[in-house]
Amino acid sequence: MPVIIISSDAYRTGREIAESAAAVLEYRFVGREILGTAAEKYGISEAQLLQALDRSPSFLRRSSKLRKRCMAYIQEITLCELLKDEVVCQGLAAHLYVLGVSHVLRVRILSDAERESGQSAAQRGTSLGTVKKLLDREKTAQRRWSMDAFSSDETDPSHYDLVISLSQIDSNEAVKIIRETVGYPRFKPMTYSINCMKDLALSSRVRAVLWEKFPGARVRADRGTVIIETAALKRDKEKRVKAIKEMAGEIPGVDYVEVHVTNHLFRQAGGALR
Repeated sequence: MPVIIISSDAYRTGREIAESAAAVLEYRFVGREILGTAAEKYGISEAQLLQALDRSPSFLRRSSKLRKRCMAYIQEITLCELLKDEVVCQGLAAHLYVLGVSHVLRVRILSDAERESGQSAAQRGTSLGTVKKLLDREKTAQRRWSMDAFSSDETDPSHYDLVISLSQIDSNEAVKIIRETVGYPRFKPMTYSINCMKDLALSSRVRAVLWEKFPGARVRADRGTVIIETAALKRDKEKRVKAIKEMAGEIPGVDYVEVHVTNHLFRQAGGALR
């Protein structure tokens, strides 16, 4: 059965619609509750995982390396859930890393800006103009966050199969549109699209395992074959290749590991200058 991934410019709004769509379709809802599983599996705090998903303007003050590490763990645990199908996923940035899978319906929900501003102004006890400026900064931060984490602008509507604005459509109608759209034949799981999801899940599993020792490694999977790209000094090449093959080869689902090493030019240049 299809998988639905919902993102929104307002987390609470997106969550409400995602939960409603899951209930109507009798799908499982997968949200940030699974972060506890990721925290336990990888020995990292759930608070750090939540912070990695924070799109507020303050996110730039946090460690980019830590954020990417957390996202690697979130990505792995999320894709594991999406393999089970009949899922509505929200709040885990899956719309940015589940790409090229035809049985996934990616939905973008645009909140009613006027209503959001009014509610926020009332809650904060401040002027409507001040709140609108704050919301504009938050939306800019969303774009910068997605570019930093995945080199993709999550506000670009071309990344989605369906974009729904709540300025003229209420939440119940939005759920009906999602239910009708996911029934289209193009979102029916096929062998090829299922294999694509399996490849994404396997590559994310390998990346998560390698992250501690090889954070810069790039991983992709193709039907059990895992191709890993990494950078190293020439003298370290054989040692690095051996270590990566041993670590990746122990992961269930990996049949063959191929490692490509490029020269670590910055470290070489630094050595030449000393």
